[in-house]
This record gives sequence, structure tokens and C-alpha cells, in this order.
Amino acid sequence: MKHKISSTSIHHFIKAAILLGLAIYIFQLTLTDEILQFIVPELVIYIKIATGILFIVVISQIYIAVLSLKRHVIICDCGHDHSHDQVFGHEHHHLFKKSILKDILIYSLFLLPLFLGYLLPNHASSSSLASNKEMNFKGLAVQSSSSGHAVEVKGNEDPALKKLFKTNVYDQDYAKLGMRLYKQNIIEMKDKWFIEKLQSMNTFVDNFQNKQIKIKGFIYRDPKLAGNQFIIARMGMTHCIADISPFGIIAESTDAQQFVNNSWVTITGTIGNTNFNGQTVIKINVEKSEPAKSPSVQYVYPDWNFGSKL
Repeated sequence: MKHKISSTSIHHFIKAAILLGLAIYIFQLTLTDEILQFIVPELVIYIKIATGILFIVVISQIYIAVLSLKRHVIICDCGHDHSHDQVFGHEHHHLFKKSILKDILIYSLFLLPLFLGYLLPNHASSSSLASNKEMNFKGLAVQSSSSGHAVEVKGNEDPALKKLFKTNVYDQDYAKLGMRLYKQNIIEMKDKWFIEKLQSMNTFVDNFQNKQIKIKGFIYRDPKLAGNQFIIARMGMTHCIADISPFGIIAESTDAQQFVNNSWVTITGTIGNTNFNGQTVIKINVEKSEPAKSPSVQYVYPDWNFGSKL
């Protein structure tokens, strides 16, 4: 039996196609880890659950679309028995009298972001993002080491080391991390705990003088810096792409001009200190540098429970 394709059926199939496109796009983002360009890893599980629910909705919409080829399928919240429309004189013209222009406008609201998602790259230049944000040299929120009564951290660490990292109750976790970093021959600023390490070293600036450090990041220049200085940085995301901020360390080199803005490099050097906007922060005296490939996911993320993992 040949089924007549009505305008209602077309609308149902368009809705199904849009929902399917959204579901596939989000699924691809989670499958390739591109979703980490938009949210922190802790939220990915919720996106996966939402994607599963969306696929169920897609199947339901496809079923309604196919069913509409055989008979009228009217979905509304009027609470009326649609099988007796003619008897009771209840008409559903509210679903069928939309103008074509209005339909195009409504569907465009869904199709435009979908097309942009597929066609445009998922990340922008790190320097262009950093230029619109204030650079963070001290991590997320460093408490003043002079606020409150300074105490030693608990544990079986060397008493002399514990005394060196005495601090207030707010910075106990950063003191523990600082002691771990202090004992390393070279401090490597990897993605894991990047922000926490930055905060720990800037909480105890004096303790890390002349320590070796290795860091990979993009080059960024602030007009307030001297000619022999630049910033090596990473973009950090605390919850989602709306709250991204640059986190970096000032680096000094006699060949500072050879470092191209927005290029990715790996730098090795010794830690010193400098003053920026009235704050004492760590700096890197560059000893060695080499070009680096930008990571597929350029963000670093805070670990709010890092203290329990030390």
C-alpha cells in the first residue's frame, strides 16, 4: 500500500533528522575526547548519559515519523481524544497553519549550531584566548601565607622539611604537594596537577629558588614584561569553556625574541623570582628550549580533590 507523505510527516522526519544529527555530533565528541574542549573530565559522564537519553528520543521520533505515514499522528497537550475530533468539533489547526518562513526560522535555530559544530574547528588559538583574559601566575586562589597561625603539616616527613613548609590551615594541601616537588631533581609541569603545582610553588616561592623545572606550553607576551621576558602558559578550564583562563610562568632568556608568539615549546631552566603587578611570583631562567607539538586537548584542569591523593 502506497502511503501519502503529508506535511505533518515531513515535519516529523525533519525533527528526527535534527535530533539524530545532534546525537551523533555529541557522540563523536565523547568518542574522540573532543568533548574536553568544552567541559572538564568530571562532567563527561553526564554528557554520556544525556547522549544515551537523546538517542532514545531519536528512536521515538523516528517511530512517530514512520507512523505518521500510515495515519495522522498528532502530538499536543490539549488532553483531548483525537479520534473524535469531528464529533466534538476539536480542530488541531495549531499544528498545521504555521507559515513556511516561521518553520524555516525555527528549524534554523537548531540547524545553524549543528552545522557550525561540524564545520568549524573545536579550539581557537591559545594566545588569542589568553589575550582576552588576565594571566594567572599564582594558580586559582592563593591564600596569604601570613594569614592565620602557621602550622606544620601532619605526616612522617623530615622535620626540617616540614618546618620549611609551615603554613596556614588553608594551604596545607599545597604544602604537602610542595614538599613532594621539593624532593624532585627536576619539577615537570605535566597536565596532571599543573594548576596545583603552580599554586604550590607560588605559595612557597623562596623554597624553590634554583630548583630545576621543565614545562611545555605556548608562548605569550604581555606588554608589561621586559624585552628579555615572555610567558610560557597553558589554558586552564575550571568547569566549562565559559570559564577558561590562562595559567603561566614568566620566563627570562637572552634570546627571548626568538620565541614566536603562540608557538609551542618545551623549556628547561632554573626557578627564580620576579615581581609582576606588585606580586612576587616564580620565574624560569631559561637554559634549554625545543619546539613542541601542541596537544590535541590544550587545556589543563584543576583537581579539586588532589589533597586526598597525595
